[in-house]
Amino acid sequence: TASNAPAAPRPLPLSRLPRLPRETSMMYGIGRVDPSGRVTSRGITGAVRWRPGDRLAMTLTPSAVVLCPSPDGYLRVPRRPCIAIPVTARRLLSISPGDELLLAAAPEYRLVIAHTMQAMEDMLASFYAQIAADELPQP
Repeated sequence: TASNAPAAPRPLPLSRLPRLPRETSMMYGIGRVDPSGRVTSRGITGAVRWRPGDRLAMTLTPSAVVLCPSPDGYLRVPRRPCIAIPVTARRLLSISPGDELLLAAAPEYRLVIAHTMQAMEDMLASFYAQIAADELPQP
């Protein structure tokens, strides 16, 4: 029997985080996700010079959403510039309204990386584990 139910959306492909040059100037902030998936951070969106209507490409990684301007991007910057996380990305990364995200912006590339707090905790745990390993006495 044929079903009139819409097909389930295809999952987005997962990528790696972009590799930025080490000397790239970064700006950081923490923003809270509202019920529609938007994160407002005027400092971040102002620094990357996003304007209403700009097209953005989204790259989804296992721990972050990367947004940057692209003429063929399928997302658009809303009338009030913000970081809008699409519902599919929110589901895949388990992002809920009220969650905080670490926003890392590379203004010269007009790029924003929104990391989950779990990703930030994992990064810090790895960082401190490496420091502890480096402090072990050498044989």
